[in-house]
Amino acid sequence: GMSRATAARPAVARQLARRVDGLDGRASCSSRSTRPGRRRRRLGGSVATALMRAEAEDFEILRSLGTVSYSIEPTGVSNERTLSWSGGDDGCVPDSFSVSGGSIASTDVVIKLYAAKVIGWSADSATEDATSAVPDVLLKEYVDAPAAALADAEVEAYMKLYGDPNDSTIGVDAKGTPYGEAFDPASLPVAPLIAYFSSAAVGEGGGYGTPKRSLWTVQRWGRGGLTRLADYPRARQEKRDDAQPWWPPIQRVRDVGLGPRHRYVRNAARGAIAAVAAVHQRGVAHNAIDATAFQVSTTRDADADELEVRLMNFGFASALTEAGRVADLRGAAAACAELVFSALSTRGSDGIDGATDAATLAKLFERVFELDPKRAREYCAEEPSWEHAVEFLDYKDSMAGDGWTWLTDMWRAGDVASAEDFLARAEAVDTPYD
Repeated sequence: GMSRATAARPAVARQLARRVDGLDGRASCSSRSTRPGRRRRRLGGSVATALMRAEAEDFEILRSLGTVSYSIEPTGVSNERTLSWSGGDDGCVPDSFSVSGGSIASTDVVIKLYAAKVIGWSADSATEDATSAVPDVLLKEYVDAPAAALADAEVEAYMKLYGDPNDSTIGVDAKGTPYGEAFDPASLPVAPLIAYFSSAAVGEGGGYGTPKRSLWTVQRWGRGGLTRLADYPRARQEKRDDAQPWWPPIQRVRDVGLGPRHRYVRNAARGAIAAVAAVHQRGVAHNAIDATAFQVSTTRDADADELEVRLMNFGFASALTEAGRVADLRGAAAACAELVFSALSTRGSDGIDGATDAATLAKLFERVFELDPKRAREYCAEEPSWEHAVEFLDYKDSMAGDGWTWLTDMWRAGDVASAEDFLARAEAVDTPYD
């Protein structure tokens, strides 16, 4: 019989499927830097970052980054599923995370990751090297029908994110002279998706029977590569020299000791909420937010002021609904709590007396503290290894709130509170480390 993923494939998958005409079942991506007799397509400078249909032969795979299989199992909680990841040759695959509103069948979904370069798009200038005109890319191969729904959801989400006509200021004056600037998708705090295509699966073809088909998305390789917010608490930090005796006291507080770490955590939390707010403003719900869903440009405390946070992995995205808004805010609250307690615990993220993973903290805040900020603070203050996390959450904002009320309100995802509201509260916090 036909699988749910195949039966429910929306228009994007059908459009992608039409791209396979003429591929003759060959390998999905080129292993050569040129193809004789093939004319390169010319692209403008900004077009390279826009979402477009591509062809398999536009890319050359440099290396495999690993295979991630999603084993989707109902959790027993209404409208919620847990995805257990396995495989992952990059060594940083999470054990599991929860998503809300997943519509994928209970089966294994395979996604393969590749580092690649673009070979089929030419530069604006004939003198510019064509292969360097477009950044290196991350290819995500969604293998066969069970993964098709995830690829569809990701592409449709990006089409919506990139589809606001007000983003571009390009126009033509009375003399016919163009003016303004094109929209740069990289200006959004999401991992830039630049193209998608369909082909035979890697390693398929040349045999009997119908080869497996794969849908692919092409993500620009940004600063930090595949580094996720979840990787930060365990990231090794360089030892900094003690403050010079002639430094002003404010400089010493800001740049030595816990100053840079507090600032990284603060900036990372703000960046995560800003990313959620940005996609909600464009009518998209992510539906699978946790600390692995945020890409970070660095994990170095010393670079906290240059930190960029981007939301990625839109395989479960949908049009924004009230349920999606609440699920995203609750996921963001859990991710921020994990960030604060894991990064600032004196025992690290694996403290026996104070586990700091999102699932454990969610149980504490929701079931033990019943989202009461006073009870949460009293409990956490009794745990010696959490003293720095308590200090961080104690800082007041200009609205007479603190980190405890910020976290619990976001977990509660109140009646009309939006991601923009929580971003404004996060930006209102003033600490000695700023």
